[in-house]
Amino acid sequence: MKKLLNILILAFVLTSCQNEKKLNGTWISSYKFSDNDSIKDYVVGGFPFNQLITFDNGTFNFKEFKYDNYENERTSEFELTGQSLVNFGDEYFVIAGNEYYDSEIIDPLTKDSIVFKNYNQNRVYKRLVDSLKNKSPEIKFTGKKIIRNFRKWTDTIQFINDSVYISNSWKFGDSNHFMWERINHNGFDILFTENYAPFILKKQIGNEIYISIFGNKKEDYILKEIK
Repeated sequence: MKKLLNILILAFVLTSCQNEKKLNGTWISSYKFSDNDSIKDYVVGGFPFNQLITFDNGTFNFKEFKYDNYENERTSEFELTGQSLVNFGDEYFVIAGNEYYDSEIIDPLTKDSIVFKNYNQNRVYKRLVDSLKNKSPEIKFTGKKIIRNFRKWTDTIQFINDSVYISNSWKFGDSNHFMWERINHNGFDILFTENYAPFILKKQIGNEIYISIFGNKKEDYILKEIK
């Protein structure tokens, strides 16, 4: 019996270590959904949650849009522990943070996606791969005006300074002024805003800026700079 228990403990530890390595890399917030939602994807016009998480062999770095949270960055150690819960064959894991952060179940962890589950609320993150790193670091936004054509939506965005932009298509109350922040992290160039999914900036050719965003899948499109 003792031998069997030791084997089970060893298997438990090995599984946790293997899945901890699967976490290594940088992940970007994609969309939220509750267990009862019929649509589980990024919804145009919904408020995004702007976050980056980088896992690195037992430590994580968490970055959040600075206008969403006063504590917008932290680095800490974490523990990945397998739990004996049954969910149609899926594995469950817990990331235990410090006392300021609730532990959350990862359900599931795949090669390119993580779903963090807390009660019936789910937050989806997508893995960032090296091909998404910015190849044109000279991209500028401050003082620029761009057209964004995404799905069936067209918007003109004017970046009036290094933190505020104006949208001609969206308003919050009576205001069409919103906040923005640009983050460079591990070679990834990310634009966080108050009302769009995070822009992953890849390159600029002439007046065209090539970007990607994540919903259920990666979507590529072009921002066009205008006068």
